[in-house]
Amino acid sequence: MVDKKITDLEIEAILEAFSNSQPKVTDRTGQSSSFRVLFCFINLYVLLFIVLYFLLKINQVAELDPNSRTEEFLIVLEGRIFVLFWLLVFLNMTAYFNFGFKAVCLVILVYVLNSTIDNTILFSDLKDLLDESHFFVFMITIPLYVIAVAGLMIIYKDNFETFSPLTSEALSGKAA
Repeated sequence: MVDKKITDLEIEAILEAFSNSQPKVTDRTGQSSSFRVLFCFINLYVLLFIVLYFLLKINQVAELDPNSRTEEFLIVLEGRIFVLFWLLVFLNMTAYFNFGFKAVCLVILVYVLNSTIDNTILFSDLKDLLDESHFFVFMITIPLYVIAVAGLMIIYKDNFETFSPLTSEALSGKAA
């Protein structure tokens, strides 16, 4: 038989001592259903934009005119994808941790508006891009994306009580 070096009473004492240090995570349903719908729309929009970029990069879009797919266009689009991906990551992180969400939304709004104006100016000579259905749908849905991000900023509830995932203390959403 194996000698027990620690008794059941000691195991219970150790588990009880460390059970209080476990972080308590609350139910994250403090946001409204319209917030969740807008949040899902933004995530899907960015992910579909990333998929469209990779389809363009490997030349899998059959109806695209090869003259409109210039190397400069792909370089600019790659930069936009890179920044938009990291902004999406930060948006999801701030929504989860309930810290800095409105600031990230504001950065996304400024970035999307700036990149839309830049794309319009840079690629104004490529008028045939709007004849392509993929780009036409993308350009039409940019205002929806801007409205969705602005709606997230307005609808977001930052004053409900939550527990920090790093501590076991309850935090109120307002700064002290």
